[in-house]
Amino acid sequence: MKQTLKQSLKLFILMTFILGILYPLSVMGIGQLFFSNKVNGQLIEKNDKVVGSKLLGQTFKSDKYLHGRPQVVSQLSPASLEQQNIVKERIKKQQSIEKRTDKMPSDLAFASGSGLDPEISIEAAKYQIPRIAKQRQVTEKKVGDIINECTTEDGILLTSTKRVNVLAVNLTLDELSK
Repeated sequence: MKQTLKQSLKLFILMTFILGILYPLSVMGIGQLFFSNKVNGQLIEKNDKVVGSKLLGQTFKSDKYLHGRPQVVSQLSPASLEQQNIVKERIKKQQSIEKRTDKMPSDLAFASGSGLDPEISIEAAKYQIPRIAKQRQVTEKKVGDIINECTTEDGILLTSTKRVNVLAVNLTLDELSK
């Protein structure tokens, strides 16, 4: 009995060392060596200062910036009256900001599953061009060109989705001011 207990304890300590310390450190080291930008959160730096991440959405409240998806996530049913009222309020607020009453792209009214989506659809970005151009006193074409520069396309077989990184657009827009 004592011998079995002693062997079990030794095996437990050995496996704890291998799986709890050695393996995680080696995986982290390999990641840092070969994929350092990805394992460190794809941080974006300006003037040696971290200003954000390509992977996390941020809130931009100023009218001179491109706005992302709402970050407040609810677990309410889409059929819930409370959820419908939340969405109606978001639509009303965004249309007020944009000074428009036409149909708004849905990703400006609905949060993503995590609430941290860093990208919006190309339609949602283009919907905001008139406001941004007016606030920054530049042409709508200039804002549109910046949005197009920051657009990526996810092509899966026959479908493709164009997405715009909100932080990348806003950092590029800030470069216009300099």
